Amino acid sequence: MSAPEPTLATLPVAIPVPSVGADSPAVIRASAGPEFATVLELRRRVFRDEQHIASAAVTDPDDERSLHALAFLPVPSGDPRPVATGRLTLGYGDGGEALIAWVATLPEARGRGAGLAVMQFLLDAADKAMAPIIVLSAQTHAEGFYRRLGFIPAGRPFVVRNIEHCWMARPRRRETPPGRSSASLSW
Repeated sequence: MSAPEPTLATLPVAIPVPSVGADSPAVIRASAGPEFATVLELRRRVFRDEQHIASAAVTDPDDERSLHALAFLPVPSGDPRPVATGRLTLGYGDGGEALIAWVATLPEARGRGAGLAVMQFLLDAADKAMAPIIVLSAQTHAEGFYRRLGFIPAGRPFVVRNIEHCWMARPRRRETPPGRSSASLSW
């Protein structure tokens, strides 16, 4: 009999944990070491174990030059736990586009705002860096989520390991929306 899959409350944390509200996620910039190892573990759980999209390798050459976001949610029994991640790569295309990729939220944390917090963190960073357009490859079941963030479909759907995807794009915002600050982001 195999060991049970770890849950949100048991995902190991070997990094400084940010303070979070009662139900509010907190997002940090994940850099090297334990933070990046946690990013990779979240990718493995969602893209390899749950969706069977990625093989054992859940990294790619853009990881080194990209900004990685890591979201935490509170759990009743202790410190907040990492539950969502995403990546922003600047200079992705010839026109200076930015690419958002590897957006993943653990199943038990979905619907609690962690994915939205990750996306807002990455979009704020892209806007601050003056990326003219932000693109991403969305699983079509999540298209509505990305539309609410200002993305529009671009091109025809395509299939990756039996999951339909579509390219989506969002132009840079002219100003940071009220209530959101990019002043604390270091790039």
